[in-house]
Amino acid sequence: MKPIYRVAVIGSTRKGGYGHGLDTAFQGVARAKIVAVADDDPVGLAAAGKRLGVEKLYVDYRALLKRERPDIVCIGPRWVTERVPMVEAAAAAGCHIYCEKPLAGTLADADRILAACTQGGVKVAVAHQWRATPPIRQAIRDVRAQKYGRLLRVWARPKDDARGGGEELIVHGTHLFDMLIALAGPPRWAAAHIAVGDRDATREDAREGTEPVGPIAGNSIAATFGFDRGVRAFYDSTANLHRAGQTPPENLYGLRLECEQAQLCFWPPGDVYVYASPVVQPDRDDLTWEKQWIEDWHFTPEHQPRDVRREWIPVGNRTLAADLIAAIEENRDPFTSGKNALYITEMVQGVYASHLTEGRRLPIPLRDRRHPLTSA
Repeated sequence: MKPIYRVAVIGSTRKGGYGHGLDTAFQGVARAKIVAVADDDPVGLAAAGKRLGVEKLYVDYRALLKRERPDIVCIGPRWVTERVPMVEAAAAAGCHIYCEKPLAGTLADADRILAACTQGGVKVAVAHQWRATPPIRQAIRDVRAQKYGRLLRVWARPKDDARGGGEELIVHGTHLFDMLIALAGPPRWAAAHIAVGDRDATREDAREGTEPVGPIAGNSIAATFGFDRGVRAFYDSTANLHRAGQTPPENLYGLRLECEQAQLCFWPPGDVYVYASPVVQPDRDDLTWEKQWIEDWHFTPEHQPRDVRREWIPVGNRTLAADLIAAIEENRDPFTSGKNALYITEMVQGVYASHLTEGRRLPIPLRDRRHPLTSA
């Protein structure tokens, strides 16, 4: 008989909560059972226990790990202030990890996290739910199989709300960079420019975001990343292009891919559109964007439209949770692995390192692991 995996949840109600539904990620996943919750806020802990139907509640996650000895731990807080000690404690206890993004706020912390997981012999998957939606997964398979010819270029942009620039780079850039890696493999170099208003950003512009996610700077960023086979990706973000009640952020957030024979657009909450030409030709009425329909994703069994906007995060979490279990049993990396999250951190930190060296193209992995906003 195949084993049941005992899952514990670590949250922090006043410090980033349970991320994007990580407390419920393993609910409904075959051969997984949530057995305990830790939260340093007693009120939040009681609420989580009730929500998950769990009686074993701890205000100290270290006590939970010592007494319950779970197989898998969900590390939920969005804040990265306790990310390293939480991961190190879980890895030392031999627990595989499903972790909220970003993996870390600095490359040095990401290195520590991966070293702890390697030493503990545990797998770590990161909650990049967008890539786990069925249309995106199918499109990634199609692009990698060169269904539309070679991939040439990708343009990525986040929501560009008030967090645009430095905060978006690590908050939503992580999702976008995760998909770039899935499409094109590991990044090989980064080059970037960062602005604050109309001037170049400096190290003195370093600040914290609306939540602690590591050092950030700038309200406008333009970055280029290089990948194998000549693929280049372009990332742009400018604060306040989306304003609440005026422009839906979904009208800005997404990826656009140029292949030899077609363009593809990845659009929230996981839709894919294909245009049968490598460039948009506005004078051609016979060319239009075609939505790629996935029967059991876009429709109910009764073929009624499914409200995927409500379901994409829970479905993404369950998909990634099930994949983590499969990765444990098959001794492989999860498809949103810690290794990929380290590359994402390289890309984020590479943006700052490039800008502060006058836009030089810097090879990835970065030689200097110190964050350029906090080191002279």
